[in-house]
Amino acid sequence: MMFLNKSHQNLLLLSLAFLLICCSPQLYKTATGEHIAVNEQVKPSPEIDTFIQPYKTRLAEEMNTVIGETSGAILKIGQGETALGNLVVDYQKAFAEMNLGFSIDISIMNNGGIRNNLPKGQITLGNIYELSPFDNYLYVLELNSDNVKDLAAFAARRKILGIAGMNIVAKNGEVTEIKINGEPPLPGKTYLLAVNDYLANGGDGMEMLTLLPRKIETDFLLREILITQIKSTTEKGQKITANIEGRQKLD
Repeated sequence: MMFLNKSHQNLLLLSLAFLLICCSPQLYKTATGEHIAVNEQVKPSPEIDTFIQPYKTRLAEEMNTVIGETSGAILKIGQGETALGNLVVDYQKAFAEMNLGFSIDISIMNNGGIRNNLPKGQITLGNIYELSPFDNYLYVLELNSDNVKDLAAFAARRKILGIAGMNIVAKNGEVTEIKINGEPPLPGKTYLLAVNDYLANGGDGMEMLTLLPRKIETDFLLREILITQIKSTTEKGQKITANIEGRQKLD
């Protein structure tokens, strides 16, 4: 009779296990499906309606929650500067400074990312979700004076940005004056730009932003920022207001 030491026994067991695995039948997941076109001929399912109704009711109640009040309708009408655009970039700038601890020089928002106006009177959560339905996150980028000039030139040329912290004057599409907090951009100085990730990643033709250093990429959603700032203003007993102020004087 031949006796195996422990190492040989282990080797034999491993070999047997390998053979069993290799020789065992392969199991595959199978599934069947049916394509159902969604059209007028598809009848509602009472069972599904009953199942989802509590969730619809709860969602409707949440979306109807009032978080603030405007003194008048705040609209995104116009090119370049709009009243609603000013409100969004102001809130973005204030939120970033409060929660990130940075002094933000410039805050921008693409007007196309603002999908609805704020009505006169009560503001609900649903209003904010309609205004900002996309999952856009807050980023902070670093700019030098040349980058600031490029940003101003883009704003004057495309007329699609809301801007806080920077004032622009342009004639015939050419920028004639730039002021940041009341001063022209200074060579050698670094400026901080609050912006959403869509623009930071080159959206709406802003490829120039992809080349800029990123100070921080946050997981703060734009609509969360708006909700937070509106609630904060409301808690102070103030109504939500915004106007066109001449931040961008573009011909």
